[in-house]
Amino acid sequence: MFDLIREIWKNPGAAFSPMPFWFWNDTLDKDELIRQLDDFHKHGVDGVVIHPRLGMAGAEYLSEEYFALVEAVCEAAAKRFMNVILYDEGMYPSGSAHGGVVKEDARLASRRLYARPADEPVPEDEEIEFRLRIAFDEKGHAADVRLDQPKNPEREYRAYNFILGYTGGTIRGLSEDEDDGRPNAPRSADLFNPAATEVFLRLTHEKYYEHLKDYFGKTVIGIFTDEPVVEGRCAKLGGGIPWSWGMTEEFFDAGGDFTHLAALLFGTGDKKLLGDAKTLCRTVTKNRLGSAFYAPISAWCREHGIALMGHPAESADCDMLRYFTIPGQDLVWRSVEPGTELTSPDSVLAKCAADAARHQGLSRNSCEVFGVCGEKGNPWNFPPDEMMWYLNFLFARGTNLIIPHAFYYSLRSPLQWNERAPDVGPHSVWWSDYKKIAGYIKRMSWLNAMGTNNPTAAVLCASGHVPTRPVAPLYEEGYTFNYLSIDDFMDRAHVHEGMIGIDRYHYDILLVDGTLRLNAEIVRKLGEFEVEGGKLCRGSDFIGYLRKHAKKTTFFEGEKTRSLRFTHMTKSGCDFVILINEGTEDIEGRVVTDLNCRAERFDPFTGKTEPKKASICEGGFAYEVRVPAHASYVLGFDPGSLPELGEEKKSRVVEITALGGERMRFEARRAQGRRYLLRFEGMRDVGDVTVNGEKAGRILFRPYELDITDLVKDGENEVGVTVTPSMANTYGKPVPVGFEGCTVRVTEET
Repeated sequence: MFDLIREIWKNPGAAFSPMPFWFWNDTLDKDELIRQLDDFHKHGVDGVVIHPRLGMAGAEYLSEEYFALVEAVCEAAAKRFMNVILYDEGMYPSGSAHGGVVKEDARLASRRLYARPADEPVPEDEEIEFRLRIAFDEKGHAADVRLDQPKNPEREYRAYNFILGYTGGTIRGLSEDEDDGRPNAPRSADLFNPAATEVFLRLTHEKYYEHLKDYFGKTVIGIFTDEPVVEGRCAKLGGGIPWSWGMTEEFFDAGGDFTHLAALLFGTGDKKLLGDAKTLCRTVTKNRLGSAFYAPISAWCREHGIALMGHPAESADCDMLRYFTIPGQDLVWRSVEPGTELTSPDSVLAKCAADAARHQGLSRNSCEVFGVCGEKGNPWNFPPDEMMWYLNFLFARGTNLIIPHAFYYSLRSPLQWNERAPDVGPHSVWWSDYKKIAGYIKRMSWLNAMGTNNPTAAVLCASGHVPTRPVAPLYEEGYTFNYLSIDDFMDRAHVHEGMIGIDRYHYDILLVDGTLRLNAEIVRKLGEFEVEGGKLCRGSDFIGYLRKHAKKTTFFEGEKTRSLRFTHMTKSGCDFVILINEGTEDIEGRVVTDLNCRAERFDPFTGKTEPKKASICEGGFAYEVRVPAHASYVLGFDPGSLPELGEEKKSRVVEITALGGERMRFEARRAQGRRYLLRFEGMRDVGDVTVNGEKAGRILFRPYELDITDLVKDGENEVGVTVTPSMANTYGKPVPVGFEGCTVRVTEET
């Protein structure tokens, strides 16, 4: 099996390719579309997400002309053995069919529940749900709520109609006058209403199937739904809450009453009441969105042989992921960035999607990434090294389908290049090297797919409450964990002999944040787990509990490891250790394991493998490793061979020469065992390097190093660097070009 794994590692195949958003953002031409698709394919990109985008023209969305172009692209993709994911909206958020749902029936627009004094008129097309009499405290909060006017009241009560009205929400459309706040922005649909979903499916999914049924389940592998927002964008809630028909009854069935609804709309001084009201509202809206929107779409995709893909509206919407065939999330707007990878509320997004897939027995999960992830205020300034940081952030948390945001059809005018920049494909400085980048993505995605990550513990979570700070030390100390949603815990997991079993995962340690709200049913099941011998930590000191109750058998040992992310994967009976450095300094140390197997280093960029020698230590066997900043290191273990004992060849730096000036020169003395390493500091963009007039390679990522030994000659040598500047200098605000310094490091084997 290990021999087969080595072969797969060389080329995991099209299934693990990056699948970029392909922005159709200008006047579309069939020949140009096919030319671009072919260019993607030649650069190692074996699939696309067809994304109608702001600026699209020449073919009206969902028209026969539009479908003819989509069909031509699918035909061209099939010939190249590429995959296509369809996008379900024009443009986003999903659910309105570019306003078509509301055009068909105005009553299907996004709705809200709001309150208005009973003596004020009710808008003609809105309706009263119920009427309450409310007494207010000095802060204007609801202090007492009655259905009828009390006799001889000690305080003043005022009658309010609670009205089911409209939010006025919209989506971002496809023409310039359909963007946020513009007069023709398409109306968003009522995602709480199954009737609206029925119309949405008929106008979009059914039409796609009508035109592309021969490609469904083959070339067309999925439909992407994009952050459905119940109130729409630019909504005017006016103190109300997103709502729809029948939800008041569902709210009461869940345990709520009129007092809770008044607290939601007017506030209350009773913190417990308000907390209970918000929890009930979150439960009811989550359940209704699931049953009215996600479930019908998921069923439609399943019946038509494709995957429901995409992501919910919020990073912590873990409970919505159960409806996806390929659970996903998105990382945009630098909601996570270097330095906030363990503290940002959005830092949970990738792991939520990966763990949802794990617990549902699904092999794939996805993340849309890079959109507006460049420099704040200058998004086109997105260095290749930061792109690599984002990729490795996702891989460290289990992502195995990368959806780059985005490859642009056109950068013809500011309408195209200013819209959610940057282009991270054909209009980027790294495009000529993308086949190498795509290979890296494929190998790391394959590695994260169809295996187990051998977790130490599960962390209980719910939509809107996915712990970050309590788990940060777990990342820093190399304890692997998986987020387990309350819905999955209650509906899919079973408790037996002190273990929580869900799909192929079994946990004897469950970590529960002390601020997570639990109902009686959940507490009862937790009690069953604990009574049977399970280890339950309720609080926030997760790391202290694991130090005491969990033993590591495979781990990393070294200094300054807080930025190191450790994963122990098992695939097809073979073990892998994945180390990812999210910091700015190189990390050196050793992997210690009780695995009695021969280890090999797997290079994600080249697909090559090389044996690693082990030393015997107290924990079993140790392997010396060095993980550069923003980089990964992968060890694979061959269960059919014993460890190869011995010492790895080591080298020491014997000379460092700083290079500078217009002509960078250095003196060299070639000798056996001597290596010459060219290292740059602060390379801002892409550097093409020559040594003595010969091509030495390209510098894109940390550690900004090139081994130039084979190009060095005795005596004087000259280094040349041609820098390709950031695209910000073309489409954004100008930024410095070049690098801060360069050295030649001479090493000798010891």
